[in-house]
Amino acid sequence: MDDFRREGPRIGVDALAWECSDAGETSALAIDLSQAGIRIERPYVGGRNKEVVPLQLDIPGIDELLWARGDVCFDHVVPGKGPFGLVRRTGYRISLAARRDRRMLREFVFDSFLMRQRLDDAGLGHIPLAAPGFAVQV
Repeated sequence: MDDFRREGPRIGVDALAWECSDAGETSALAIDLSQAGIRIERPYVGGRNKEVVPLQLDIPGIDELLWARGDVCFDHVVPGKGPFGLVRRTGYRISLAARRDRRMLREFVFDSFLMRQRLDDAGLGHIPLAAPGFAVQV
């Protein structure tokens, strides 16, 4: 059996993501990101999730969309906001993506992780990384 546990850092993000299907695109919010996976949330509207889904991710601060195939690792429905008072939380392992997109994702995750560590070390951990018009030299 393959072991797909995390091999690198995981960062918290607020990024737009889309799941593609025959019915169209479903927008979601990416809340966790690693070089090998993504966790997204969106309002629960019923139905089942496919096991393999084409994904798009708008990487914060980079004017590029990442296209990938995601394999479902987990799919939970939890209390939250939405039409039924529920939120669907799904974790995907990125199983297929262009080399350029994988490199871009890996660099973004590691750079964000290192910057967060520097901010924490400087006592500025409360500052969001993607604050508009804000740059930190640490």
